[in-house]
Amino acid sequence: MHKRRNKILIALLAISFLSLPSASQANQKATLTVFAASSLADSFTNLGKTFEKAHPGTTVIFSFLASPTLATQINAGAPVDVFVSASSKDMQTASVRAPIYEGFVFNRMVLAVPVKNPFKIVRIKDLNRPGLKWIQCAHEVPCGSAADAALESDGTVTSKPVSLEPKASGVIAKLMQGEVDAAIVYHTDVVRNRKALKEIVFRDRLASSTRYAIAIIADGKQKPLARAFMDFVESPKASLYLRRSGFGVIS
Repeated sequence: MHKRRNKILIALLAISFLSLPSASQANQKATLTVFAASSLADSFTNLGKTFEKAHPGTTVIFSFLASPTLATQINAGAPVDVFVSASSKDMQTASVRAPIYEGFVFNRMVLAVPVKNPFKIVRIKDLNRPGLKWIQCAHEVPCGSAADAALESDGTVTSKPVSLEPKASGVIAKLMQGEVDAAIVYHTDVVRNRKALKEIVFRDRLASSTRYAIAIIADGKQKPLARAFMDFVESPKASLYLRRSGFGVIS
């Protein structure tokens, strides 16, 4: 009788053991690939770390480049799960793989100058001063088209930038390194470097603004995780962080 019970117990234990997930299954890791506009590099890197903590075993890999470049890569079939663009135009470019997107924050262009600047720049039209070197983004990227619209709405600047940078991060880098006297950058760039820079705003805030959109890639390999990331980015906690970083939150 005891031998029979022992056999039954051993059989039940064996079944229970086989039904348990293996160590590799229990610790299975997932990688989420996110393509995001270069102006989001600092804020999204921090948000990514928070998301990883809330989803143990998950690694978020970011590619921060100009939105048109990212859209081109997506159309070429690059493996990606989430696309975050600095403009709806570039999101529409990638619409075959990112057909549904949502706007979630906006940013605006400002004229940024060092706190201590020899030209004593206080107005937008001060960019016309002889010898002053200023830069902006290239016309085809979101920060460039927004800068163009802001300058056109102001109507006082007749000088030309000494260079047109391919992405937003390049503009702020050159200004911080002292290579130029002024630059048209995102408001968030000034917020991030508030001790070193001050900003001069354009009168027409609508013309100087750009909206960011986020989308899940339709054929991505991590759709449930991509949805979780998108929900997190639009959550009250993330929205508060983005607002403190200088973004405007679209309600």
